[in-house]
Amino acid sequence: MTTSRLSAFSPAKINLFLHVTGRRADGYHLLQSIFCPITLGDQVELEITEIDGSASNIQRKGDLTHIPEQQDLTVRACRAFYREANLPRSFDILIQVSKSTPEQAGLGGGSSNAATVLRLLQQHHGNPIAFDKLSDIALSLGADVPFFLQDKSAFIEGIGETITPISGISGHLIVYKPPLSCPTPKIFSDPQLTRNSSDVKIAVFDSARRMNSELMAYLKVNTQNALQTVVSGSYPGWKNQFDVFSNRVASFNPLLIRMSGSGSAMFAVFASPSEFSKAVAAVADAPELQAGQWFECKIKPD
Repeated sequence: MTTSRLSAFSPAKINLFLHVTGRRADGYHLLQSIFCPITLGDQVELEITEIDGSASNIQRKGDLTHIPEQQDLTVRACRAFYREANLPRSFDILIQVSKSTPEQAGLGGGSSNAATVLRLLQQHHGNPIAFDKLSDIALSLGADVPFFLQDKSAFIEGIGETITPISGISGHLIVYKPPLSCPTPKIFSDPQLTRNSSDVKIAVFDSARRMNSELMAYLKVNTQNALQTVVSGSYPGWKNQFDVFSNRVASFNPLLIRMSGSGSAMFAVFASPSEFSKAVAAVADAPELQAGQWFECKIKPD
């Protein structure tokens, strides 16, 4: 029996903005956002052993084994891949995920892990699935998963399936995860959620993105994370943490301070490495933020 060992970095992401523009009849929300992959992330490893028999077997070790197997997106991604690929052989697959991205943070860690499994399997088996179909599989696993099949910042529309890469976005990041979670279904079902945010056209970024600072300035004035108002109203403890975080970093010229996704993580983007370092020190010294986790990272370059 031949065993292959595969490994890849699985990046987290931030949302530079997030608008909810409507809701489909099936309940899915229509979104607009800019997703940026960041240098904070996990490591995904697969061991694939060809076996005799008619059924493949999936096992796990590492940092996701506390999640029930039927809910683990890496297992679901693996099963969906082999079901669609319909290969003439069977395999034993061992999935190991080493986590650095905090869970339930709005950073897309689970979605990225699933997409990384799909990418590794697709490459290992010689691309047996057309990319459009692979994207369909990714979307069936979760709205953020298709984005992670590629490796660039992108303008996201629809329920997550319409992806337009955007080049030139950069920045140093402080990402802070408070010691609480914000369940995504609860946030999206909140009656206070604005579901008719203004529709943003990607053309408006054409001039702004000539310089990263101009893009960030445009986003700061003209966009928001529509879910942040809901989280602030529903979780006073989160709002307190955000206020402390914002006040701590505001003196160091951040380009943007926001919640990512449906929370609970928040971030600040800096152009200047020296200002970024000062902001990191300010966050590290804040007694009110000691119970959470904070990370120094960057927006992944093109």
